[in-house]
Amino acid sequence: MHIVLFMKKKHLLVAIFVIVGIVGFAGVQYFPTAESVVIPETIDSVASRRDLRRSFFDKREVLVVYGAKDSVLLHQYKNMLEELSKLKTTRSWRNVKVSHVNVNEVTKEVLKSSIIFLVGAVDEHPLIKKYLGDTPFQVSYSEIKIGSKKVPNNSSVLGVSFYPSPKNPKIPFSFLTGTNAQEVFSLFEEKVRENGLAFYRQSLEYEVYENKERLVMGNFNANWGIEASTFFNFATGTRVLLNTNEFKFKDHQKAIQETDIPNLEAAVKASKTKIINFVGSNNVPKITYNFYTGTEEKGLMTGNTDHSTFDTVTNSVHTIVNKIYANNNIGRDNALLLHHLVGESNKNSITLGLPIYFTETWQMKGYKYWAARLVESENTFTVSELLNNSFLEMESSLIRDCMAGAFTDFLMTTWGKDAYLKRYNTVSLTQGEEKTLEIKWQKYLAELPKAHPKKKTEKKKLPYLKGFNFAHEGYGIYNGYGSKKATESLLKQKNMGSNAMAIVPYTGINEINTPTPLHFSNNAGSENDDAVVHAVSMASDIGMYTLLKPQIYVGGSWPGGINMPTDAQWNKFHDYYYRWIRHYAFLAEIYEIDALCLGVEFTKATLSQPDAWRAMIKKTRALYSGQLTYAANWGAEFEKIEFWDDLDFIGLNSYYPLSKKDEPTNEELSLRFNTVKTKIKKVYDKFKKPIVFTEIGFRSVDTPWKNPHAEADETINEEAQRRSYEIIFKGIQDEPWCQGILWWKFPSYIEYRGEHNNAFTPNNKLAEETVRNWFAK
Repeated sequence: MHIVLFMKKKHLLVAIFVIVGIVGFAGVQYFPTAESVVIPETIDSVASRRDLRRSFFDKREVLVVYGAKDSVLLHQYKNMLEELSKLKTTRSWRNVKVSHVNVNEVTKEVLKSSIIFLVGAVDEHPLIKKYLGDTPFQVSYSEIKIGSKKVPNNSSVLGVSFYPSPKNPKIPFSFLTGTNAQEVFSLFEEKVRENGLAFYRQSLEYEVYENKERLVMGNFNANWGIEASTFFNFATGTRVLLNTNEFKFKDHQKAIQETDIPNLEAAVKASKTKIINFVGSNNVPKITYNFYTGTEEKGLMTGNTDHSTFDTVTNSVHTIVNKIYANNNIGRDNALLLHHLVGESNKNSITLGLPIYFTETWQMKGYKYWAARLVESENTFTVSELLNNSFLEMESSLIRDCMAGAFTDFLMTTWGKDAYLKRYNTVSLTQGEEKTLEIKWQKYLAELPKAHPKKKTEKKKLPYLKGFNFAHEGYGIYNGYGSKKATESLLKQKNMGSNAMAIVPYTGINEINTPTPLHFSNNAGSENDDAVVHAVSMASDIGMYTLLKPQIYVGGSWPGGINMPTDAQWNKFHDYYYRWIRHYAFLAEIYEIDALCLGVEFTKATLSQPDAWRAMIKKTRALYSGQLTYAANWGAEFEKIEFWDDLDFIGLNSYYPLSKKDEPTNEELSLRFNTVKTKIKKVYDKFKKPIVFTEIGFRSVDTPWKNPHAEADETINEEAQRRSYEIIFKGIQDEPWCQGILWWKFPSYIEYRGEHNNAFTPNNKLAEETVRNWFAK
């Protein structure tokens, strides 16, 4: 049994979108149909989430109205909020200006015009008691009612985010309440400490906490009642399987069994003893280990979907235990132990590296094995970079942590244990010391591939691909890549005849003429690494070929719009881009993803800077063992790229128009596609590489063939979409250059956009049957 933990994230997703549809899992209450809840007439039926979001973003100010009978508690609220209100807002949309007022001093005019956050015990805060009557919630000392559902009140705290204000339904109000005033304050204090000016955020729209653990949660329906399909109750699925002076083991939804406990306890004791002996101190409080079955469950309960995390406030570890992470300990339990024993270093690489140094199965094969792969592919960090906290903040967490573990091992050898511990908290090197250390560091790195040679793996043969781009359409944890809904969607694709899927994590930029660092998806509801790994693992289990296809969303433009004014800026852009894409290459190598797409639709970058792309391909090949491709935009980029011969197969995002007519015949559509095929065959004849449609698609609108990539109009026309699919399928049949098709796109939850929509997906439309018929051939 492995243990894996991680540092508690400080970013939670605010679920303020209309989200429907979810399959519950074992031990969690699931209600398949929306219940009928009477909503008070004070809620304007026109009020929508869009109204609330608009008013929130227009104001970006929150008035905290606090209340308590105890004078000490009132003073604590006031002091904390005064400090919070002094914080400066940033450009982040999450940060707001905060003001505060005692509930006994707030005026009716202010309540009507302000976005308010109410906090306090229900019997000590008259506004909360009054406003609850305009919501589907009731709070008593014995229970909390959520619509027609009831949960026991064990000093529980109810948090509600973004509900229409009874005083002005077009603006939101939020509240945090319960019957235990101290518990309410403690949870509010924790939210402020963790999230600062974004204290109001929640994973779902309402949440019930017990001892600061989120056990019940869900979202509202369009009429602001309780949406039964997104009601989750984890209150009954938790078991304490071990409780000693040293450890408590809490199992959630049968992630582990009683028979696992002896080996598990022995493993954590051995790890603890090893670290205590190293440090020479035993000053460690009792640790609570929480075990979860998967990303969805952990994400919903903790607001974080990472494989493993730790929390210094509650002195607890939260880790997913399933076959995806079998024999994979990333060292977060060690990190919690070391937090108590040695504290934090002024250098992040030192703080991060020491726990990994004690972790033999980091990412299964160990940090030294993976560091050797980084050495071979020239993806290591210098001493200067490792001691630069700002540099590390923008780097791949996988590469950073791996390098930190190796650097710690190097320092142990170079400095010795006693000197290392003496310098741990404050590392400061002179220029000469750093230069000398760098020479030794490079010698250390050079030996790693010899000591840890690469295990031979056979590159998986590229089959004829039949599938979709698998789109992360749900950002509510329970409907994105890491969810059971995603597994359900993949199973449907398999049932339709798919043998492949492309998974598409995004990053975003707004500058097309200035190089900027690229960020990684980390939020619980986003296309983060563990969500991607979950979906890829599920796809592999049902026999699908997996393509990792990271993409960039460019605000107000598209990747093809990126155009740097000078060669120096192009070099900087490609440096930033490679530092981003190599993270996914490393992820794909660790989790054995079948293929990697190195980029998508960088029309100006690829055509004007081919040597930069050849260099990236070469370095990526040294790191990643699977198939490599690039997804070119239709037209000039696809037809003129020079580096196709460096890749395993050619990727084409094909949105070539098929007709300018409103009502073309099938023969006319086919003839136009024949001209497209002539262009495709010309590229094939030159490079002799198999070609895959890495994207091709048509919306279900009146004339999807005119401009396939364009935004949809208001029409809905499933037959036009079906005809377009039929033309493409017939056109590529038996073409020797074609190695498959990945349609754009299929959602991560099959209820996406409802029964009638004009989006690209063929899901639940006429084109679905067309796909089934052709994929069966």
